[in-house]
Amino acid sequence: MTLVQLEYIIAIAESGSFVEAANRSFVTQPALTTQVKNLERELDVVLFDRTRKPIIPTEVGAQIIEQAKEVVQQSRKIPDIVSEFNTDIKGNLTLGIIPTISPYLIPHFINDFNSKHPKVNINVREEITEETISKIKNGDLDAGIIATPVDTKGVIFIPLYYEKFYAYVSPSHPAYYKDELSRNDLRVDELWLLKEGNCFRNQVINICSDREEQEFKNHFRYESHSIESLKRIVEIKNGMTLIPELAADNIPKRKMDMLKKIPDVNPYREISLVVSRQFLKKRLIDSLKNTILEKLPRNMTQKPEGFIIDTNIKV
Repeated sequence: MTLVQLEYIIAIAESGSFVEAANRSFVTQPALTTQVKNLERELDVVLFDRTRKPIIPTEVGAQIIEQAKEVVQQSRKIPDIVSEFNTDIKGNLTLGIIPTISPYLIPHFINDFNSKHPKVNINVREEITEETISKIKNGDLDAGIIATPVDTKGVIFIPLYYEKFYAYVSPSHPAYYKDELSRNDLRVDELWLLKEGNCFRNQVINICSDREEQEFKNHFRYESHSIESLKRIVEIKNGMTLIPELAADNIPKRKMDMLKKIPDVNPYREISLVVSRQFLKKRLIDSLKNTILEKLPRNMTQKPEGFIIDTNIKV
């Protein structure tokens, strides 16, 4: 039994096809088939029901494939163990960041991190919270940066910073003429919201005075994963949206009067680094954390007296 054979049966189970599994594995289909037959002969079991389309594992095959995934995942950690004993910090870091954080946080730390660690290849993927946590658990991501709290098990959350929520209000909206807003000014039916599946959307609704979603009053409806898109919609249409503190950094001075505090709620979102409970690359991830903390204002890295808004996410 070899790791290559285990990788082949995992690829077949995921694709449902010997041909597709061979393409994914960059081998010929006969070579892959031979290796699978050799493994079946060694184990004295049939791993796949080849009469089905797509091909599916047999009952015993399904259990073996689950164990194979665990073995392959653990084997990939061996180079990470070795790197922990090297003097230099080097290697690959695959990081998942949710879309409402990545465009605002990455510019703060990425150049400094690259300068400190020229031998580190960092790969950032924009993922929603559920995907980030699932991929950390199965080893596809080394770490993630998400909004918390999140209800899940098997991972560790390391709080990084806390950012305020601000209202961003159209000049044609009555609330524009107020210096600051209250919860009563925030109604779901007047807010431009992110598309369902974004934890930021859940947090915005939790802040509003009418938490039950109602029909949006505007005849134009726009669904987006991008806070920047919602800001532009507010600028050209009536209504308002809520944005996180780092997203306010790039608002031009001439539009700063559209930005309103919400002092009666004083809402914050908690941003955390998330890793597996069995995570490796500790020195690398610690350096990432420290670099981020160094580049943010000190007041953002300390737990605030305000209200941390729940994400309503369970994974």
